This record gives sequence, structure tokens and C-alpha cells, in this order.
Amino acid sequence: MLKVRYSQRGGLISTAFIMVVAMCTAILTAPSAANAADSKPLPSGASHAGLPPGSAMVPASTINYTSQNWAGYFTTNAAHTTDFQSVHARWVAPHVTCPASGEAWVVSWVGMDGWWNNIVEQGGSSAYCNGGVAQYNLWWEMWPHNLIQLANTINPGDTIDATVSYVSSTARFSIVVKDVTSGQTLSQSQPCYSDMGGCPRVNAEVITETPFTTGGTVFALPSYGSVSYSSITVKDVSGHTGVLTDSRWSLGHVNQVDPSTGITKQTTSAIGSGGNSFSTTWVHS
Repeated sequence: MLKVRYSQRGGLISTAFIMVVAMCTAILTAPSAANAADSKPLPSGASHAGLPPGSAMVPASTINYTSQNWAGYFTTNAAHTTDFQSVHARWVAPHVTCPASGEAWVVSWVGMDGWWNNIVEQGGSSAYCNGGVAQYNLWWEMWPHNLIQLANTINPGDTIDATVSYVSSTARFSIVVKDVTSGQTLSQSQPCYSDMGGCPRVNAEVITETPFTTGGTVFALPSYGSVSYSSITVKDVSGHTGVLTDSRWSLGHVNQVDPSTGITKQTTSAIGSGGNSFSTTWVHS
């Protein structure tokens, strides 16, 4: 049986029961001074709340899930306890085809938490459409403390390199998103805020997502073709670094499916032969 979980941040779905996570609200906070000059306003009415096999090595297990707004992979352990220290991936920011009117939004990111809880520490690239015009940015977020913080303007086709790490010595999260093509870097050092449930780091993920609006609906998904993620590494709290298919952890494979219509919005490929790559593909808006 499929287990389903809905949430503003990602809308997880998975085995034996359905757990509905209450809708969350958040206040947009200003980015740090280091990025203030590049910050952009969040698209109106937007909330980025979220819930939601390969070869090289064999993960402890791989379970297929569907989500109302995520596609990609997450790593986890059987007990859903604190297990992860960092996650890294590289991809090319996709060119999107915007609808002629209205809004549509897709974000690519790496981060921790968010599948078994309603907390996420994350950063990546964004393509937001309004009235047929696309805006491309780097961004970061510490949900539910804030919403998506849009920052540096980028171009579709730019190579993006992102890492989210927990730094034990400072008890802070390092969120570093680089536009390798232009040389820009978004860098944040963020604490675990009091409204983030202790930031347990129970999973690490690489995701293509359609954010939620503050009204609780998912934005339309602009046509983006495919996003190919590569050079994926995950580090656990013991200091072990591995690829997605490392036997130290289990995997969740996620396709985005609209729970009310059953329409598939995005699909996630099998993991590449090196255990460190995969792609997501647009199917439906």
C-alpha cells in the first residue's frame, strides 16, 4: 500500500497510512547583509512549505513514493533519526516555457529534513513565471522560519553547484549555492531557529519542486524539459561520505502526482551507473 503525507513543503506520500500535516504559514524574512543587495521579493502569495535504483552500490532499500509537489530522491535511515551532515549536487538551471498568463514556478535544490517532518534547510535555483515572463534566481530557505529567499539573478543554462551542510562546531547550517558559469555565489550561515523543531536532519535530498502558494495550492509547473543532477554526495553524522546508492542508507524515489486528479506532473529516472546522478522530467503543468 502507498503511504501518503501532505504538507506545504513537499507533500510526502508513502506506506500503510495517510498522515495529513496541517497547513503552515511563515513570514518572509530579509536575507543577511551579505546577500541583501541581490535579494528579490518572493512572488506574491507564495509559501515554500514542504513535504512532501541504481548500480554502483546497493542501498539498504529503495521505496517508491509520490508527492504532490516533489520529484527526486531522498536518503534516510530506518529509524528516521538524526543521520545526515551534508548533501551536494550539480545541475544545469533549466530554461522554462511559461504559460501565457498567470504564475508558474519550479525550483531545483539540495537540502536536509522535509520528508518525515515539516522542516527543511535548503538552497538551489529557481525559475518563476508571471504573465508569460520567466525570472531566474538562486535562493535559500530555512522552513518554517522563513519562505524562499530569492537572491542572485542567473540565466537558464548556467551550471549550478549546491551544498547544504550542518557545521557541528558552530551548530549552524551552511548553505552555499554557486553559479559556476557566472561566478556568482550565494552563501548563508543559518542557525536552527526555535520554530524548526531542533533541525533533526533525518533525511537528505535532491529535489525538483513546485512550491505551494500561501493559499495551500500548488503553483502550476512550467514546462522545463529535464533537469539532470550529477556529482551527488551525501555525508552522514559518522563522517562517512557516499553516493545515493550507498548501503549506509535507504532511498526514497519520488514522482510528483496531483493527489486530486491522479495526473503525473514530474517523473524521476533511475539512478545512473555511478550511483550519483539522475534526472527529473516535466510531464504536465
